[in-house]
Amino acid sequence: MCFRARRVCGHRGGIVTAATGWGWLYGGKDKTLPMAFAPGGDLALLNASAALQAIADHTTGKARLAPDQLTQCGATLADAMRALPPDDLILLPKINALAALPGATDIPSPAKPLAADNALARLMLTRNLELLRTAKPEQLRAHPAADLFPGAVPKTAPRIASRTVAIDTAVPQWHSTGLYAAPGEVIRVTVPPEAVDKGFGVRIGCHTDSIWHLEKWQRAPEISRREPLKTAQTSAANPFGGLIYIDVPDKLTPGTIQVTIAGAVEAPHFILGITSVLDWKNRIRNFPAPWAELETKKVILSVPSEKIRALEDPGALMALWDQILDAEADLSTIPHERKRPERIVPDTQISAGYMHSGYPIMTLLDKSVEHSLSTAEMRAGSWGHFHELGHNHQQGDWTFDGTTEVTCNLYSPYVMETLCGQPPGQGHDAMKPEAVDKRLRGYLAMTDKFARWKSDPFLALTMYHQLRAAFGWETYKKVFAEYRALPKNERPKNDDEKRDQWLTRFSRATGKNIGPFFEAWGVPTSDGARAAVKDLAPWMPADWPK
Repeated sequence: MCFRARRVCGHRGGIVTAATGWGWLYGGKDKTLPMAFAPGGDLALLNASAALQAIADHTTGKARLAPDQLTQCGATLADAMRALPPDDLILLPKINALAALPGATDIPSPAKPLAADNALARLMLTRNLELLRTAKPEQLRAHPAADLFPGAVPKTAPRIASRTVAIDTAVPQWHSTGLYAAPGEVIRVTVPPEAVDKGFGVRIGCHTDSIWHLEKWQRAPEISRREPLKTAQTSAANPFGGLIYIDVPDKLTPGTIQVTIAGAVEAPHFILGITSVLDWKNRIRNFPAPWAELETKKVILSVPSEKIRALEDPGALMALWDQILDAEADLSTIPHERKRPERIVPDTQISAGYMHSGYPIMTLLDKSVEHSLSTAEMRAGSWGHFHELGHNHQQGDWTFDGTTEVTCNLYSPYVMETLCGQPPGQGHDAMKPEAVDKRLRGYLAMTDKFARWKSDPFLALTMYHQLRAAFGWETYKKVFAEYRALPKNERPKNDDEKRDQWLTRFSRATGKNIGPFFEAWGVPTSDGARAAVKDLAPWMPADWPK
């Protein structure tokens, strides 16, 4: 995206923005251009005033807009609304006047999402969220959508007058407190002098995915809030409520600070090695907050409290999760002890995919939640969870174009095999022998192999699996460790160098020339890379091309 601005004749400068269509196509979920970027749309509706009038006329029956026109109006006005200064006297009064129109107060839910062509309701929700974003904590009230998601707090739930939690400053990012802020209610956070204005923050809500860009909103598009801790006492609130975290900046001097929180509600919170399982069963799992957390030093699961009310042994479950994280670390050849835990958060709607990696890893609020809370089911394996954790472990040096969804998938079969006892390469229907055989036979008959290879993650994974079958996981670990130790000037700088280095480094690690294997698969490498390993004995799978 590019920006240009200049001041003309003493008037305010203007901003011209541009975005490439291919940028959207690269990151867009459905790979289609939104109307704002697509050629041939109704260009008049790119003007915010025109779009606003069109929505008003459509809602009152003065004119009829097609669904794509409504979508364009919504996109134009959502962008404008989020860019307007709070003292705007041109558009804001007109937008406020639409609040009385039928349907303006509709709120999103999984049963009745706000679609892109519901431009009026989406506009008014955007306006409402912008007002809330800029309001002081004491001015906030519970949002009507909060009861639907993330959930209501019982009115009878006791508010804690004061709770002090110890925060280890050596561990960056979110620190769970076991407390929950009710929607719209103010909490007060007190920190010691040494923590004032040092980058600390209080976050309310673990659902940090923004879904403004999605065609349908099943919840409000932004529901997590963070307040910086710039004074000894800070007030904070969230119209949607949420679990309370103390956010710690990176690279602080290790130590412990005491943080006191007032006005919150207790949430179920189990910490492996600290929380008594008996206390959990008798008391903690029944705490009234709608969301709970299960925590170790390696991973933290945030889940709806209703899902853990009957959980009898969180200790065994979280010990298994620690083993999963250790297995992922083993393949990466990194220490088991982590700088900070990974986080996994389910949401009624996420920004992309069925799950996605990051901090936190986001999953949908479906059967995967129950799966993650079942020791027996996790012991049998969970390809999706292992895959997203794999994304958080994969390295760019050995991940080139076409393999972003492939090298992360090495972690799924590794954990499936080494921890869950699944047969090598198994754990997903796409990797069953018959599926692999069918895919490979079709691929070998093609001419433009590499384009197809890059477009099918399980086809590419088959190639990586053949290397594992022949040379074992220890070879992968050896190569990964070698990459990790590379000085900066030896690291690959582009995809061509990444493919070349993968060929040469894996060949040297095995003592075999895997250049013919790359050629058979149609994965391009340079003459120089192939020449660098020509002194090694050429290798191909024994049953190739079966």
